[in-house]
Amino acid sequence: MATLMPPGEMQFLDANGDPLANGTVTFYVPNTTTLKNTWQDAGQSILNTNPVVLDSGGFAVIYGSGTYRMIVKDADDNLIYDKETASTPELSVDNIQYY
Repeated sequence: MATLMPPGEMQFLDANGDPLANGTVTFYVPNTTTLKNTWQDAGQSILNTNPVVLDSGGFAVIYGSGTYRMIVKDADDNLIYDKETASTPELSVDNIQYY
């Protein structure tokens, strides 16, 4: 099952702190240029486009499974950053600590 990539609805910003309107986020297997799927829901039933196109506010809903190479570009295809990221662990009774 896919988990929400922190945070679930992500907002991407440019170097000036402005929303990256109509930018893109492309997901790859880490250290490669092999595309890797992300989804619009935790059940992995609605596949995102790859690259994910950000809305006018720079937002997108992205669920993933495992680690990713994430390349973010602005609407003019200029590189904003190229980083490795990972989905959050799926919560279960076995990995919750009570205090």
